[in-house]
Amino acid sequence: MAEWAKKEDFEEILAKANVIFGGEGNTDYFQLYHPKLYAVRNSAEEHLIVRDEEGIQGMLGVFPDEMEVCGNRLIIDGFGTMGVLRSARGKGYMKDLMNTAVKTTESRAHMAFLGGRRQRYEYFGFTPSGLACAFSFNRDNAKHGVKVSGAEYTFEEARTAEDAHFAISLYNRRPARVVRKEESFLDVIRTCRSVGIIIRKNGEYFGYAAANGEFRNINEIEVLNIEELPAVLGAYLTHYDVRGIGIGGVFFFETEKIRVLDSVCENMSLPCCENFKINDYLAVIQAFMMLKASYTKLYPCDTVIEIEGHDRIRIKVDGDNICVSRSEEAPALVMKPLEATRLLFGNTAFLNLRDDVPEDLARNLPLPLFYSRPDFV
Repeated sequence: MAEWAKKEDFEEILAKANVIFGGEGNTDYFQLYHPKLYAVRNSAEEHLIVRDEEGIQGMLGVFPDEMEVCGNRLIIDGFGTMGVLRSARGKGYMKDLMNTAVKTTESRAHMAFLGGRRQRYEYFGFTPSGLACAFSFNRDNAKHGVKVSGAEYTFEEARTAEDAHFAISLYNRRPARVVRKEESFLDVIRTCRSVGIIIRKNGEYFGYAAANGEFRNINEIEVLNIEELPAVLGAYLTHYDVRGIGIGGVFFFETEKIRVLDSVCENMSLPCCENFKINDYLAVIQAFMMLKASYTKLYPCDTVIEIEGHDRIRIKVDGDNICVSRSEEAPALVMKPLEATRLLFGNTAFLNLRDDVPEDLARNLPLPLFYSRPDFV
């Protein structure tokens, strides 16, 4: 039976997780991959485990976090470090862990997310959703699209408390974000074996980035003046001696960043963020309707939808007023939870693939649910 681990289980959890994911003899897989969870603190009590007479056989981390979205506070659980020792597979341990974790998150969090195969986790209510933009930028883009010199920009690994203070001040300008603490900020941006980078202009603080894949992928970047971002990227290519980079984790509410990148980058794609499970549709819809209204026009809307096993919800937009509330009225649309999550928060909503969605609602979809790569677990 799945049970919550205790602090004294931490070393065994870490050792077994390193074997499951990194292979026999691996002793630092998770310390490097998730330093915020395993290198700087004891996170044992955030793990469900199954054990027998030979010790821990499988585990699943349920890591609580918070998002702030236009003044709305959302609790979110990240499911990670999910695995069973090879010798213990086929005994139903992972199903037991997942069922226990889902029951836990439904009672305490507005939503949850995880990574992994869609068909495996849709059985538990998770489905691909969330919106992000990804760009590619190469030396030709820098040569022909950047009109100013990048010689004044320099790059160095983020290491100091002063670096963290500056970087989080930039990060916290976002109208929507996962809440981070200054003292752990540098560990957060090192997630997924990333390197935290401080960007300077003429020796002064100018921005920060999180990069991995031998500096070929930027997972998050902020600069003081967004108009200078192409020049910063051009200087980045030269500094790290790479021909091209991918820039991910650019979200729909970052309209100025998207505009600047779209003007110079080679191409753009719209991947889903991750697999999400919505527990409180009312609160999540309200928050992300407000976020969408912060950067684009919402159309007048007054629609009642029903999500089976959850709520019957009225979504009303009247000018600047957004109201998402429970309703007793007959619904115009009834959906299963997986359908509702994909329709409300998935990128296929752009294509209007369903002919049963009320037009006034469809014109306001998808809603810009997101999650930042450094905050993944």
